[in-house]
Amino acid sequence: MGITVSDMKGAVEFYRGLTGGEVIGPLEKSGPAVEAATGYPGIVVLLTFLTFPDGDTVIELAEYRNGSGERIDPDNGRIGAAHPAILVDDLDTTLARLAERGTKALSAPMVATAGPLEGYRYVYVLGPDDVRVELLQPPH
Repeated sequence: MGITVSDMKGAVEFYRGLTGGEVIGPLEKSGPAVEAATGYPGIVVLLTFLTFPDGDTVIELAEYRNGSGERIDPDNGRIGAAHPAILVDDLDTTLARLAERGTKALSAPMVATAGPLEGYRYVYVLGPDDVRVELLQPPH
């Protein structure tokens, strides 16, 4: 999943705290190919990749410099909004660690009662740039 961010340093700190994986970057990309791919003349894109301990999942963070600068409202109630859903081993420990850094859950944790996530504990937190991040703890 790729997420556009306004502050790479803050975003890396937040998502690394969730994934516990390796940080690769930031890598700076610019030039004619990047301008063509993004549609922004003069664009500079900083990319940072955060791996998960399983090695199969990656979050790509992108900070666009000289892009539109326009902010979207990533509220999940808006059509087209997307959110990362991250599996955690212990939801309570993860929430406590986030709270120490000033990030709070948007509600009390809940338990899914039907569907493919039945038995999972879940909650949303507000991440950088108001991106809602769903945390899920599989049933034990």
